[in-house]
Amino acid sequence: MADDDDVEQNFEDEGSFGRWLQSEMAKQDISIQDLADKTGLTYVGIWNIVRGNTKWPREATRAKISKALDSQVPAEVETEITKESSVSGYIWTDFSPYDLQTIPELGGIYVFYDITDRPVYVGKSNKSVRTRVQDHQTRFWFKQPLVMRGSFLAVPDDEMCDKIEMILIKFLGTHALLNFKGVRRDVQE
Repeated sequence: MADDDDVEQNFEDEGSFGRWLQSEMAKQDISIQDLADKTGLTYVGIWNIVRGNTKWPREATRAKISKALDSQVPAEVETEITKESSVSGYIWTDFSPYDLQTIPELGGIYVFYDITDRPVYVGKSNKSVRTRVQDHQTRFWFKQPLVMRGSFLAVPDDEMCDKIEMILIKFLGTHALLNFKGVRRDVQE
């Protein structure tokens, strides 16, 4: 992975939460590892936020970071996250696929992205995406740089969840590296 020197770079694409976090860490002279130790999140999870790979972390993740830094996330940052991560009643959240604490325990659709930010896998769970991702973590293909980050869309309606997943898989077609032929279910939900 990267070392903390990467935090000092200026990332133009990261979300405002990542910029805020980078600024707070610099002000407090705290490293990614220090913050990981204080929050219970993984180094990779925090590194992805700082780098801008995770632009809209879950509310629980933001709260842990805010508490550990003893600094409130600015209202304009929270507003941007809410605005940018929602689509007509649906909330889109980024997560680190290697840090189960950052993954929602809700039903919905998730996408894994590789190091080039290309979507490589689309999946769904009607009950808990965290459980599905935990199952994926045991697969031979679940390694960096093939799986670097994930995104999640909460979809409470099971039928709608199934439809959205299949639509996304069909859109990706052969561009999805891992599930271009359909969906394989190994875990009973």
